Amino acid sequence: MRVTLRPRLSAIWGEKQFVRFWTGETISMVGSSVTNFALPLVAVITLHATPGQMGVLRAVGSAPGIVLGLLAGVWVDRVSRQRLLIATNLIAAALIVSVPVSHALGWLSLGQLFAVAIAFGLIGPFWWPAWNAFLPSLVEPGLLFQANSKMVFSWSASGVAGPGLGGILVQAFGAPFSLLFDAGSFVASTCFLSTVRPRRADPPVTDGATTTLGQIVDGLRLTFRDPLQRAVTIPRAILDFFDAVSATVLVVYIIRVVGLSPGLMGLAFALSGCGFVVGSMVAPRLERRLGVGAAILLGLALVVASPYTMVVANRNLPDAVNVLFFALPGLIGGFGGVIQHIGLQAIRQSITPERLLGRVYATAGVLGRVMWVMGALIGGFVGETVGLRPAVLILSLGYGAPFLYAVASPLRTAEGSTRSRTEGPAEG
Repeated sequence: MRVTLRPRLSAIWGEKQFVRFWTGETISMVGSSVTNFALPLVAVITLHATPGQMGVLRAVGSAPGIVLGLLAGVWVDRVSRQRLLIATNLIAAALIVSVPVSHALGWLSLGQLFAVAIAFGLIGPFWWPAWNAFLPSLVEPGLLFQANSKMVFSWSASGVAGPGLGGILVQAFGAPFSLLFDAGSFVASTCFLSTVRPRRADPPVTDGATTTLGQIVDGLRLTFRDPLQRAVTIPRAILDFFDAVSATVLVVYIIRVVGLSPGLMGLAFALSGCGFVVGSMVAPRLERRLGVGAAILLGLALVVASPYTMVVANRNLPDAVNVLFFALPGLIGGFGGVIQHIGLQAIRQSITPERLLGRVYATAGVLGRVMWVMGALIGGFVGETVGLRPAVLILSLGYGAPFLYAVASPLRTAEGSTRSRTEGPAEG
């Protein structure tokens, strides 16, 4: 018998509105990846920031979301999410442009970086819930896992392309001017987003609560009383804490303790991004074979196993070995990280009534920002008082906590789209 193997495209590529959205967001993700690589170098190399100052810089960017987050969620559920995303993209482009312009004029300071971080902290509470609530309006519930997988694939691929491209741009033009690439990517993303026509209009707020406070309480109640919602929320919040520790100490550790150049650091981060790319590609297959709950647990287990090579990296090792040691956490943990992220996203989007999506994401976002601020400040404090290498060891051990929580949660038996978004929340 003759068997013909033909590549089969995912059904998601037939969704033209999703493809437009995905294209614009992919461009923006590459630009943002360049900034995520270059902006810490502006602080560390151009402005000579200390670990403590890096911790404050990371923290102030999340602090406004703690205050605004719950109110922002109510607003996201009341206005056009598409227009809100366009507005935040244009504001972000202007903020990014201010850094190279100030550097060219000789005005750039840590104070301005703090101001830019605060400004992003003000628009973030609106952007993140709007983005996650807008995506389900482009596809049917049965395609949500595929849609999230493709978005995470783009984010993962940008994690490969962004640091490599960022390293080239930083070496060629300097860290501040490399940010111009990101500003242009926000504009390009806006152009694509403006052409998207959602399958469904933004849902009106039709639940029982009529006051802003009542609507905030509805979001809090669903996020923390529903056992499965809670199981989706808590592991992500723990990861936010340790991701903030990583963002605070890792660049300083790599440059000043291990002694890699910005170019080699970019190479390590680019190689590590390959794990994210592969994970986003195989996630749908793992979900079909294992079920979404088991896939999430597998992903979190790989995160646990991944970070320890960073602890043993040092100046006495060849650069190639150190590059590999900083690439392996992404190759292993990044592979698992995107699998668990896609699964958690798909569960939340499938079990949350669409009229509550903005508030649920905002509520989870506020918790995540609280954890991020704590992680950034604690990471900076530990890095300065105990040392950068002990801080990286604590960071590595901490990544085991989300897996331990998830094993004891309803995620073990989660099967994905257990309820329609049009149904009410479960009691719990």
